[in-house]
Amino acid sequence: MSSRMWAPIALMVTAAPLLAFGGRLGPVAAHPHVWIDAVATFVFEGGSLVGLRQHWRFDEFFSSFVIEEQDANGDGVFDQAEIEAIREHAFANLREYGYFTHARLDGDELPLGDVSDFTARIEDDLLVYEFTMLLPEPVDPGADRVEAAIYDSEYYVEVLLDQYDPVRFEGIPSGACTFAIREDLANPIYYGMVNPLTIALSCATS
Repeated sequence: MSSRMWAPIALMVTAAPLLAFGGRLGPVAAHPHVWIDAVATFVFEGGSLVGLRQHWRFDEFFSSFVIEEQDANGDGVFDQAEIEAIREHAFANLREYGYFTHARLDGDELPLGDVSDFTARIEDDLLVYEFTMLLPEPVDPGADRVEAAIYDSEYYVEVLLDQYDPVRFEGIPSGACTFAIREDLANPIYYGMVNPLTIALSCATS
């Protein structure tokens, strides 16, 4: 794994087996080295979309590496001090990459706020992150076209939406919004060879 990839995700550990490449990787070498299974929850207040909560579950290899380093007593639980250390020394570095989160309003990039409610835990021997990103201001998804995507633009990490429960809604009645997952043909990554998946909302006008 490149030093670029390891820095934002796990600075706190020594990654000798993974730090295989030091410079910029070309199209052949720069395939994903870490995989995330993600669930996106669209958070509403007063009928407006206000944020995006995410649940990330990391692949078995990466999870075991981080858990071994961080769960010092081996009890399978991160205490609060360990969670804070993970946030400060690993997760916070993803800010430079927008936490792999992309939102668009009527096709234009929508800047997202910083992270709140971050936590890390171990589920079924896998590393899990949960956090929320707030929109700069509430959005009416019935009046504006809203899309959100979770991907690493440089493709060192591959984010896959959960196969069975990829998208959830919070703060609105059941059925008020639906979603469609499609390839984003307008914003390819990985030297134009990969079209990331985007979630398009369809909501009744408030």
